[in-house]
Amino acid sequence: MSSAEKGTLRMGERRIDELKNLIYQCNRCGQCLDFATIGQANKCPAFEGGLFESYAARGKYNIARALVDGVIDYDMDLAERVFACNECRACAQDCFKYLDTTGMFTALKEDLAQLGLIPPNLKEALEGGMGLDETHNVYGAPHGERLAWLQDRARVDVPAETAIFVGCSSAYVRQNMAVDTVGALERLGVDYTVLSDEWCCGHPYMAAGQIDKAREVLEHTISQYVDLGVKRLVFNCPGCLKTFKHDAPEILGKALPFEPMHLLELMAYLADQGKVQFKPISPKITITYHDSCTMGRWLDIYEAPRILLKHISGVALTEMPRNRGNAYCCGAGGLIRYDYTDISNRAGNERFQEAVATGADVLMTSCPACLVQFQQTRSRNRSRMKIMDITQIIWEQLAVPGEG
Repeated sequence: MSSAEKGTLRMGERRIDELKNLIYQCNRCGQCLDFATIGQANKCPAFEGGLFESYAARGKYNIARALVDGVIDYDMDLAERVFACNECRACAQDCFKYLDTTGMFTALKEDLAQLGLIPPNLKEALEGGMGLDETHNVYGAPHGERLAWLQDRARVDVPAETAIFVGCSSAYVRQNMAVDTVGALERLGVDYTVLSDEWCCGHPYMAAGQIDKAREVLEHTISQYVDLGVKRLVFNCPGCLKTFKHDAPEILGKALPFEPMHLLELMAYLADQGKVQFKPISPKITITYHDSCTMGRWLDIYEAPRILLKHISGVALTEMPRNRGNAYCCGAGGLIRYDYTDISNRAGNERFQEAVATGADVLMTSCPACLVQFQQTRSRNRSRMKIMDITQIIWEQLAVPGEG
């Protein structure tokens, strides 16, 4: 390995050294490697695709221990294992000692980012000529086109207690999700606002260990919501919601000045209160629902989508063997698709085949990253299974108040 591929940080300057006591608590039991509670089944896509234990949580804890003990130093070979994590949090959920595995992985990423040891494609997506630094989105699209999907600009940058955080995916590649979200709130009579200068939530920077950049973009967007008097921020992307709800208070060192929530949480509450009604769907369809890792293990939102589906007559829900907290990752998390295509595709195919085996007509999810992953997987498999985001069925079946 060349000297250019290896960096050095002094002991005490590294984030990982702050977690020494946490790292020593891992007893290497291996419970983070598979879903032993439901039979032998994959848990960690990076471990399954990387072929070596150093890609799994237990292996990375061994790496972290060797780092804090001064046995090894950071280099690109180590970075390859750390950045292969798709942040599914399956290892943390069933950890025998309830260790914050993903928090430790983030510390490793922060040190690696400080040394410039970020995988090349991810680094280009963030810092390249049309990268996130320049365009404020992960698709290299012009920032001025972020609201190209929105025909009526009357609610842009207007004071309101509710705001919609659109997110990069809804703004640029899955615009139907943005349209459906706005349409649902319009139909419910919710007064809302949308920012003209919304930036990426900052999750890609978090995934790359660039915490200072994540802080900068969060402060930029949050300050605008404060100026508009926003009290509730609604998301259709669980990744963006996780960044605001879970990461932002820690990064900023203070609580958010508004309540962040997913559209499904709001809709499920209103449905149970009898304040929204849904039209029956015809012909009847059978749906299998994929719990995205962020929506589930990070945000603990499992029942809201199922409550909504039960309120729609004509929908039958059939569960995959691995569901809710045991759901297997689609392979799209942590932006690993940039540099770990094989790991990502392998996980996506395994989860897709699990959905097909249920016999359902539709594979439904509530995450734009999962949606894109499954659509691409379906194409590779030449399958007829329909892939749908849950906001679509909510918008299509939501009854207008007073409607028959």
